[in-house]
Amino acid sequence: MSRRGGRAGEEHDQVRETGPLDRVAGAHDAAVLAVARRGEPVARTGLAEELQVTPQAISKILARLMERGLMAEAGSYSAGPGKPTTLYRIVPGSRRALGLHLTRSRVHGVVTDLTGEVLERRTDEIDPGLPVPALVDALAASARELAGHGEGELLGLGVGTPGPVDPVEGVLHGSSPADVWSGAGIRDLLLAALDMPVLVDHDSRAALVGESWSQPGLLDDAALVLAEDGLGAALRLGAAIVHGAHARAGEVGHTVVRMGGRPCPCGRRGCAEAEFLGALAEGDDAAAAEVLATVVLNLVRLVDVDRVVLGGRSLYTHHAVMMDTIRAALEEGLRAGARVHVEVLLSTRGVDLIAAGAACEVLEHEYGLPTALVGPGAG
Repeated sequence: MSRRGGRAGEEHDQVRETGPLDRVAGAHDAAVLAVARRGEPVARTGLAEELQVTPQAISKILARLMERGLMAEAGSYSAGPGKPTTLYRIVPGSRRALGLHLTRSRVHGVVTDLTGEVLERRTDEIDPGLPVPALVDALAASARELAGHGEGELLGLGVGTPGPVDPVEGVLHGSSPADVWSGAGIRDLLLAALDMPVLVDHDSRAALVGESWSQPGLLDDAALVLAEDGLGAALRLGAAIVHGAHARAGEVGHTVVRMGGRPCPCGRRGCAEAEFLGALAEGDDAAAAEVLATVVLNLVRLVDVDRVVLGGRSLYTHHAVMMDTIRAALEEGLRAGARVHVEVLLSTRGVDLIAAGAACEVLEHEYGLPTALVGPGAG
């Protein structure tokens, strides 16, 4: 897939060459789209002030985005004598993306517009022991059905999966050697089955991208903790998603919270995931909440984020006790840091969290901010 939003179906097998000016222009285009995704119409002068570029540069950026159908005029207003001020808005229906959330027992899929809003969803049950070729067939069938919904250019498919995954190669790495899907090159297999670009990533990272895409700038230093069939986390530090040297950043489910505790499928004892799921299975919601609170507090102390987003089916089911326990643990555990405040948020996406996030990874790949400074000058 191109980094700067060319036609998705034409570029998934090669990288388009770009020069420095292309990258600077792309950074400014993405910055304007990020402001516009907040929902309110924007004016040229307001954009220039917020992004610290000249009004002339903003005019060039808006012209490019309007030519591509990504933005449109949204009326005007007068604030006194002189020419009325023109307002601009993002065009949500100009682009679409597909997202699939793969679990051990189901595939939940969505199609979103350019802002990450879900247009359509579907859920299909699958066999946990499904062989890889049959799994790819199931994923491809879901994607094809969803592709028939919505308007605008279809950019591609994102897949959020459990367990470690190599987001570059699109290969699943199971949490244990017994995992039937471990080593499966899901991305390449889906590329062969579908006529569209494909991204594959860890479910918690996909979820955090989705939260960040819909709330630009709010989660620049944040952690997302996911409680689904297991426990996972994702980190966004300095506005960049953290993958780690081996694409395993955020594997909090297999950090030990109780020495000599419950056996875990990974081969160790007392892992957070084993303790959390074991407590829930026994109906001890309070103990499960304490495990989750320990995980969150350790994350906050380790990476110094100012927001923690919580999501996942297990957490939604028990959100009242979970949220209260986590907030209490942070208040107690961070008391010594007088200037440290961490906001704990519950994701509003519900069961769509990971699928929508996977779709938003496609959107971010095309229209998100690249690693470039946005400042005065280019347009």
